[in-house]
Amino acid sequence: MSPKKIGLVLLLVAPMVALMLSPWKHDGTLVYLGMLPAGVGLLVGRGPALVAGPLTAVCMAIGVSLSDWPLAGALFMAALGACVGLSAVKGWHGIGGFVGPQTAFALIGGPLVALPSGTVGASTSFGALAAMAGWVAFGGLWTALIGGVLTRGMHLPGPKAVPRRAATYFAVALAILTGVATYVAMGWIDSPNSWWLLLTLFVIVQPYFAATLSRMAARVGGTLAGAVLAGLVAHFLSGSPGILSAVALVLTGAAAWAYLKRPYWVFTLFLTPAVILQTSGGEDVLLSADLERALFTAAAAVVAVAVLAVGHGILSSRSRTTT
Repeated sequence: MSPKKIGLVLLLVAPMVALMLSPWKHDGTLVYLGMLPAGVGLLVGRGPALVAGPLTAVCMAIGVSLSDWPLAGALFMAALGACVGLSAVKGWHGIGGFVGPQTAFALIGGPLVALPSGTVGASTSFGALAAMAGWVAFGGLWTALIGGVLTRGMHLPGPKAVPRRAATYFAVALAILTGVATYVAMGWIDSPNSWWLLLTLFVIVQPYFAATLSRMAARVGGTLAGAVLAGLVAHFLSGSPGILSAVALVLTGAAAWAYLKRPYWVFTLFLTPAVILQTSGGEDVLLSADLERALFTAAAAVVAVAVLAVGHGILSSRSRTTT
């Protein structure tokens, strides 16, 4: 890597690292959450990358605003799931696969934001809500601008468009699954980690049934291994938030490399601990929540595949009948 690109990488991560080393470390987490969808957006194009951060910020702000209303939250997540599915026509569903989980975190996970008066929940005031959205949007825009220069001249995958018929079925399936899962998570499960149900759905449900089966196995295996890795990192580096953030950034970079070069389970293995380290509290909270995350991931994967298998069977039967 040339000195210029090394400088751009350091510039890219500088705001988040600076925040994580300051009393405003929770704002660093928000910047990180905005960076993820924009980073995936760069694989599609600079235009989608520029949209991804602000879009994530708006969706997260709506999510926080609906955090006390399970039915409204479920309807919103169902609508978001439908939009992600329909965006597959342009090949943008990979970006939506990150916007959705960030929104679920805002809706269920209770994000924190650091203000001059102290650290508070994003739902406590309009100022806190605006600050959360602002940091997320900043993270996305910064990634799109600096990352756009960094990736100039690189051969990137580009959008993987899906036929409209498949995208429509994808949208319906994702809307139903995310809507029901959100209502269950908000109304019946008393755990801020239940947003991992939604994260799993947005990740494993794909436009084609065969791809969903492949994603399920990779996601569950990668998540379990990644959760163990996160626990080990937190155990040995507890009390050093700056170092933990640096590790999370290295893991995120490794995940980006794996997304382009390696099987999906390797991508999950790296990204899972990065997200856990950035969205969890201290070591005790992280370790106690690891098992919950693994159970939520496995449960969502099994239910999603079971429902999609029934739908796939019905559609296949109808296709044979019409022919």
